[in-house]
Amino acid sequence: MITDDPGTPGDGHWEINLAWTDQRTPGSTLIGLPLLDANYGVGDRLQLNYQASWNILRDEGEGTQSGMSDSQLAVKWRFYDAGETGLQLSAYPRVFFLDPGSDSDRRGTADPDTSFLLPFEIRKDLGVVSVNADFGHMFSGAARDRGWMGGLCVGREVSKGWELDAEVHVDASERLGRYEAIINLGTRYDFSAHETLLLAIGRDAASSLGPRVSLLAYVGLQVRI
Repeated sequence: MITDDPGTPGDGHWEINLAWTDQRTPGSTLIGLPLLDANYGVGDRLQLNYQASWNILRDEGEGTQSGMSDSQLAVKWRFYDAGETGLQLSAYPRVFFLDPGSDSDRRGTADPDTSFLLPFEIRKDLGVVSVNADFGHMFSGAARDRGWMGGLCVGREVSKGWELDAEVHVDASERLGRYEAIINLGTRYDFSAHETLLLAIGRDAASSLGPRVSLLAYVGLQVRI
């Protein structure tokens, strides 16, 4: 899901997500294959993160381009933890940047401008469902990239190792005059104590930030070591 949570892998443990993503707007398809989302736990409340994907961009009438996405480096700190079923709060600052020497920005598969996102995450188990929320601000030298984000995700374990999720996530311009609202449905299924299948599908409910997304799909495998 897009909405993040305060969870971390635990001291000395890895949580690696490998995925295929598909985002479609009128006349354009952007596929990430693979997307790598690697997380490493430092102590019980810190997480180091690296994320990037190999992108394939198909624009109607312009052929296909492929190349690396921007890279993401991040650190998550869960600064308040009232236990597994209690309130949890975290900060997850991250920086997005074009890899040195990359020409992916000219191909349209990466953004040339460096951006910094400062989000906060909240989680609370309400018994019947668990609730995750995040909110934050994107800082960038490019005015078009600056703005606000926030999301709300509700999940329920329907049987041991199988969870269903639903979320609404919103991105908005700096002055809140324009926005994009995404609706997502997802599921997690544990194959074992170390492998989990991750699925999500969604679309824009409304958008004035750019072309309306008609499909947002994610198929991934999470491996915990």
